[in-house]
Amino acid sequence: MTSFVGRQRELAQTIDALSDGPLVTLVGVGGVGKTRLGLEAARSVQQRFGDGIWICELGPLEHGDAVGHAVAASVWLRQQQGMDIEESVIEYLRSREVLLVFDNCEHVLEAAGKFIGQILRHCPRVSVLATSRQPLGLEGERIIGVPPLEEADATELFVDRALASRSDFTLEDQPMGVVVEICRRVDCLPLGVELAAARMRVMSSWDVARRPDFLRLLRGGIRGALPRHQSLSETIAWSYRLLTESEQSLFASLSVFAGSFDLDAAHGICGLDGAGEADTLELLTGLVDKSMVVVRSVEERAHYAVLETMRAYGRDRLRENGIDRQFSMRHASYYTRLAERAGAGVLTAEEREWVERALPDYDNLRAAFGHAMDEQDVGLAMRIVAAVPELIGWRVGYEVAEWAERVIAVADPDHPLFPAVVGTAARVAWARADFPRAKSLASLAHGRTPARGSARVVNPVDVLTDVALFEGHPEAALAYWTAEAERVRRDADPIRLGWMLFTLTICQGVLGNDEAAIPAAQEAVGAADDTGNPTAQSMAYFALGYLLRRSEPERALALFDASARLAADVQNFWVYGSALMEAAAIRAVYGDPRVAAQMFIGVLEHWERFADLTQQWLTLRYITRLLLRLGCREDAAVLYWAFVNAGKPMPLAAAQMAVLVDSLGTARFDALNAPAGIADAVTRARSSLRRNCAPAAVPAT
Repeated sequence: MTSFVGRQRELAQTIDALSDGPLVTLVGVGGVGKTRLGLEAARSVQQRFGDGIWICELGPLEHGDAVGHAVAASVWLRQQQGMDIEESVIEYLRSREVLLVFDNCEHVLEAAGKFIGQILRHCPRVSVLATSRQPLGLEGERIIGVPPLEEADATELFVDRALASRSDFTLEDQPMGVVVEICRRVDCLPLGVELAAARMRVMSSWDVARRPDFLRLLRGGIRGALPRHQSLSETIAWSYRLLTESEQSLFASLSVFAGSFDLDAAHGICGLDGAGEADTLELLTGLVDKSMVVVRSVEERAHYAVLETMRAYGRDRLRENGIDRQFSMRHASYYTRLAERAGAGVLTAEEREWVERALPDYDNLRAAFGHAMDEQDVGLAMRIVAAVPELIGWRVGYEVAEWAERVIAVADPDHPLFPAVVGTAARVAWARADFPRAKSLASLAHGRTPARGSARVVNPVDVLTDVALFEGHPEAALAYWTAEAERVRRDADPIRLGWMLFTLTICQGVLGNDEAAIPAAQEAVGAADDTGNPTAQSMAYFALGYLLRRSEPERALALFDASARLAADVQNFWVYGSALMEAAAIRAVYGDPRVAAQMFIGVLEHWERFADLTQQWLTLRYITRLLLRLGCREDAAVLYWAFVNAGKPMPLAAAQMAVLVDSLGTARFDALNAPAGIADAVTRARSSLRRNCAPAAVPAT
């Protein structure tokens, strides 16, 4: 929301370098404006990249081992079956034309450099624009040095930012040369210029220029006595010294946050002893006014952040005072409580409010878990894991499974939360179609189940039953869910009942008992509507639609559309994708198959990003049948053999198989049996669908 000043030469160099090679790194001292230049360059070249530009902010990361997850989250991608997170990202990007902007690489330089190198080796149409205080050191790297601003540009920047602080500020009213001298003394570094300009709200340029300690800022920088970052450090130190003692305390403690934070968190973690929230707000406002804290958003709930160079300075102050671990644990405790409130809230009618409240704190939740594990507070770590499977797992990614497995390795199996933690890891293994792993993890609970009010998806016995269903034992699954639904009715647990009825009706549908299961689906709709919980309603409408897909396809489509809308409104992308998948399947049979082909392309992309192989296999079943209907018999045969080789249930009925084999001939049909995993099957399916889809507008994923 601020103007882009100067940098025309560096901007042109960056744009040209992006045309010449796949890796460009903007290198310069902290606060020199690398991020802003990178974003401006990306904006200028966006038309070159057909699959878009993705910005990966590495600044909030505490450790290099989270780089892969940060990149995956930036493209809404989840870890794929049989791959680690880095391999999953590379596989996803392999065929795409994308510009990745890696911002703030310096503190995770080795991990970021290694991963970027892998991406560039394996993804020929991907380009990378990185910002860092030092080069990545990769072969073929084009380095654009980002120097301080020219004096004229620095002066223009000073005036622009001073006007934002004081509307009557004019350069003509200032003593001759004073503003230029201020810019020189901060080495014309944009951050230093902006910090000095912000003082115009309460000081004159003369006041700033003649401060006795201002001369300390002259050391280093362009004059070469010390590295430029020391000059920036002095700029920050100077601004820090201008704060009141209370502001200094709050500023230093705010460095504990990863990413952004809101007022509640600032007060709950960093509020001074005896201060009320209004006092914290007043101090926070002062820090914003003095450019020590930035405002990230001011929508329903304002979020703030500390720039990374400032944050590093604040952490040093905490360490110097010996209170860094104290604030880390305050942070962990606060976000554990938030996670638990949000985990309970997403099971209520206020689901959307809690998602919007807690999801922006994903970086802080990750950091809180890390703090708890670093301090060996396993109980706290278990509380976080048990609280967030739906908040994070259904909306962001499956990183929570890694948290769960880290805790499982050190936790007491008798801990009350152990079944929920085990169930979290097992559920993700099930979603990745790693059924042996899911069973192994679920068995660690020895039949114990989570307490009432736990997330819907974390019951280990439920996971074992879902595995049984997908391994071809629907009768056993139906018996469990029928008995469990009856038990839950007696316990008057509407959220658990809705989940049981949802799974029960899907199982009945798999068995072909659509008509017999309709009363249970209608009960699920009634129970969900009583709770007002959007996800419960979405699943109930989905279940009823699933049972009506053959007898009343138009009504089923309306139910799937309603299910998708409800799920999207609360960012539940698992249920949303499931509803889109079934809607496409209905259109494939009862509507225009070419429109269905277009829809299935979006569904494949959705599950590829979500890394849910179980749902992806279901999608491929539907696509195999659609391709046969469209006359794409060789493609249908290739997909058929993929199911056979993966040990999955056959996607075609006997009559459909007869048509396929007769049309191709036995020899040709058998010749199409080549070893292929699910990734190859998805690629083949997508290519065939694109050749056959209509250019109609369909819901986007």
